[in-house]
Amino acid sequence: MLNIKGLVISERDSGETGKAVTILTAELGCISVYVRGGRKSRKSVSSTQLFCYAEFSLEEKRDAKNITHYYYNSSEPVRMFYEIRLDAKKLALACYFSDLLRFSCESAENAGEILRLTLNTLHFLDKGERETELLRAIFELRLACETGYRPDLIGCHVCYKTEDELMYLNMRTGQLTCSDCAKTGEGAVSAQGTALSEDDMYTAELDATLLYTVRFIALVEYERLFSFRLSEPYLVRLNTFTENYIRYQFGKRFDTLRFYKLL
Repeated sequence: MLNIKGLVISERDSGETGKAVTILTAELGCISVYVRGGRKSRKSVSSTQLFCYAEFSLEEKRDAKNITHYYYNSSEPVRMFYEIRLDAKKLALACYFSDLLRFSCESAENAGEILRLTLNTLHFLDKGERETELLRAIFELRLACETGYRPDLIGCHVCYKTEDELMYLNMRTGQLTCSDCAKTGEGAVSAQGTALSEDDMYTAELDATLLYTVRFIALVEYERLFSFRLSEPYLVRLNTFTENYIRYQFGKRFDTLRFYKLL
């Protein structure tokens, strides 16, 4: 019997009365668990519903190909995030987070930090203590960082300058370029962010405030990650950047994000 804490990030019907849930765990990453009679059993319904964080007891069975399958035995809810289910916009955003998680973290690598990020984000979403767009930007960029797509934000990759009025981040290479090097170097970028070579097709323009914010989200410890606020104009620019960054790095558009933006 395996005892493990995890967050339910998806559920789907399986068979006549059963269902399968995907659980994000710190130790194993995302695992699929079959819940016998899960659509009818009162014993399992609360802790196997979407966005429930619980302690699960699971049966492990290996098939002929030595693949491990998990079956639900019992559970004890820890956190339900109940308020998210009462608000359509919050629920839509949480479903987008779920899609990002299922796409990016099937393995156990860095899953503990990803679970921590997700639980903290859902906490602020549930309580309504941060703007939903700020939570989206934080989650998108930090998740990309935790899954291996952290850009090199220390300074210009040519002259090592750490600050400038404008700097450019190439999403393809993950490198920063200062204004001077961008104007004089090969594959330069115009002041309007126009890409002049194929390598610079995905270059984002960052002023000092936006670069500081991106650095903060990507590098700060979790205890301080949600401790800032942004003015509306900068929040819009930050959202544009993080959305484009996650879209490029993951190479996919998510229907759940499109639905969230319609609400």
